[in-house]
This record gives sequence, C-alpha cells and structure tokens, in this order.
Amino acid sequence: MKLKIHVVSKNSIIYFLNHRIFLRTDLVNVFDEIMHRLSSKTRIRSLFKDIHVEDLERIVGRLSDVLDEKKINVAEEEEKLRAKQNSIDAIRRMMEEKGVSLEDFGQQSSGEKKKRNIKRYLFEYSDLDGGKYRWEGSLTGRAPKIFQEYLHRTSRERLDCIIEER
Repeated sequence: MKLKIHVVSKNSIIYFLNHRIFLRTDLVNVFDEIMHRLSSKTRIRSLFKDIHVEDLERIVGRLSDVLDEKKINVAEEEEKLRAKQNSIDAIRRMMEEKGVSLEDFGQQSSGEKKKRNIKRYLFEYSDLDGGKYRWEGSLTGRAPKIFQEYLHRTSRERLDCIIEER
C-alpha cells in the first residue's frame, strides 16, 4: 500500500491511496476520510485487499505501538488529574479545619457563579424600502440578518443605531 500526498495549495491536497486518487479541499477532510474508511471492517478489507500479508502485519504492528503509546499517555494524564484532585481535597480539608473560606481571600466561592452583566439596547434601522425596524439586543453577539445588511450597506456601527438603553 502506498500513500502519496501532494500539496496543491495551503488548504487542498491530492492523495493517492491504492492507485485511487482523492482530492480534498480541506485537510480535516483527509482525517475524516481516513476515520471513515477505518471505522468499518468491510471498508478496511476493501482498502487493504491488494496488500501483502507482511505489509499488513507491519502496519498492524505500528498501529499497536501507537495504541500502546496512547494508552500510556492517557494513563499518565489520569494520574496527573488524580494527584491534582487529591491536592485540592487536602487543601479543602485543611481550610475547613482552620475555618477559612475563599471569601476570606476576597474571591467568590466556587458554588456561586458570577452573573454576567450584558447591557441590552433598543436598535432602530431601516431596510431598502425605507421600512423602520426595531431590535433589542446587545453590542456583541449575533444580530438579525436585515440589521447586519443595514450596517454593511450604510457603513455604520451598532452604536450609531441605539435609540434606548434597556
């Protein structure tokens, strides 16, 4: 099995796999294609039907090595998370014994979430026919398509269209 990859441009490649030509316009699609082909035993059989047994054994061996490395990395990460959680638990117990909380340090406790304070405004804009529209929203986030087109067409900012703060 030979895999040849030719980079055509920054975001597109051509790869040749078992004398089949694939053109992908996005590098992520190559990964998706590989995952798709390797997710089914039938597709794997068709992918490797012209491959010698020795080559297939070599590929399987390499995949096994990669799998072993991945398992070791996952186990190490889990151990780090366990050690971190044990440290957090020890600090919590120590704080409880001493009667200290996060508020004593000038911070919120983890149980309370800070409420976001997003100002709301009433915007007014017009369409191509001269019809006036009003929309309530914030200075950030997604705006209605008509409002986006109005801003683009008139080269204005959202701030220019505010008629009232809510």
